[in-house]
Amino acid sequence: MRGFAVLLVPLLLVAISTAARAADEAPIDVARGKELMRKFQAGETLTPEEQAYLDRVKREIRKRAAARRPGRVPNTPARPFVVNRGDWKTLVPITDMTAPYKGEDGGLYGGGQNEPPEAHRVAYLRESEKTRPLDANGQPSDDGKIGLIAIGFSNTSIEWEDFKRTADADPQKSSNVVIVNGAMGGRSAVMWAWDGAEVLPKAEQDRLDKQMDVVRMPKTNRRNSTGLDKDTWPTLAKRIEAAGLSAKQVQAVWLKHVEANPKPLGEFPAHARALQADMTAILNIARHHYPNLRVAYLSSRTFGGWSGRASGSPEPYAYESGFGTRWVVQNQIQGDARLNWDPGRGDVKAPLAIWGPYLWACGDTPRKLDGLMWSEDDVRADRLHPNEAGTKKTTMLLLNFFKTDAGTSRWFLKPGKTSRVTPPPR
Repeated sequence: MRGFAVLLVPLLLVAISTAARAADEAPIDVARGKELMRKFQAGETLTPEEQAYLDRVKREIRKRAAARRPGRVPNTPARPFVVNRGDWKTLVPITDMTAPYKGEDGGLYGGGQNEPPEAHRVAYLRESEKTRPLDANGQPSDDGKIGLIAIGFSNTSIEWEDFKRTADADPQKSSNVVIVNGAMGGRSAVMWAWDGAEVLPKAEQDRLDKQMDVVRMPKTNRRNSTGLDKDTWPTLAKRIEAAGLSAKQVQAVWLKHVEANPKPLGEFPAHARALQADMTAILNIARHHYPNLRVAYLSSRTFGGWSGRASGSPEPYAYESGFGTRWVVQNQIQGDARLNWDPGRGDVKAPLAIWGPYLWACGDTPRKLDGLMWSEDDVRADRLHPNEAGTKKTTMLLLNFFKTDAGTSRWFLKPGKTSRVTPPPR
């Protein structure tokens, strides 16, 4: 997807077939380089050794590309990233806000509150009590399964893959819980919404079609596609099936999304409103495909200031996207029919939405909530995606949430298990 990774032209990998030998390195393996590039662009987690090898491949590609550019002396270092701290140094995490930001107050739920209003909290706990092991037909069964999926873009995929690996190895996690990474590299919020828009009203289909053009997202011939133009929901369905789940066993989702090219959507609040609308559409589509989907846990993007790329959700867009996420929850609390989760109030259109862990912190400035920060040491060489250290921070925030939250701990942990909060690495 334009602007989410350093997209190195695949054809350049062919040039590596005749790569020069370094004094102490064997020639680059073209097939391995291509496979690692595919995994990287798909948002899959690389081992430190794989990342080091991929970095070597990228250096060779950049060197050869530079040699072909007139006026560039081969082997000169690439221009370093320029970080403009003026774009974000005064931003305050939504959880810590004490003064309005562009007309918006603080707190994940507004009004300075980081906990849901009492009525919504009670409703959430009731939905959590209904989350239980189900058989393939969606009927309660002691040996059934609870499908916990993720929907999002490349960063979501990288983080959820590590969370899945960590959670599956945790002896406290219930064996009934099946975690599925449905997030996909290169697939932003509008792409997910547009791909499944056939179940939405015509006016919403038209809005999404127009937005896809505005932000220049591909409608056909997508990178790393499964062979389908609208590949997000079919890919998710295949991954769920491969995990041994039926659609009726999917009961919870972690939704973390951004608009990959937010600038054309307009300055705040316009781009955040677009994200709000797209996330609402995604929840509608998800509930259509997964009829027992009860709760959606929402997180907004991590810090995006180290890259500075306009097409990669930089600051302040990444920060401001948190308000778009908040508006989804607030609209549901205020009774928006498009987000109705309660059959007693009419047609169910969405799962109940609640905040999961809030991930944003102002770069290397610790936030008041828990001291979390995102330094340059937490991102890969592309400055867009989290590296192993950054990924572990999100993993610990997610694991703490699912193990200690009053709603999730009822079904995420084995019966009788309780868990204490483990501070995330800073």
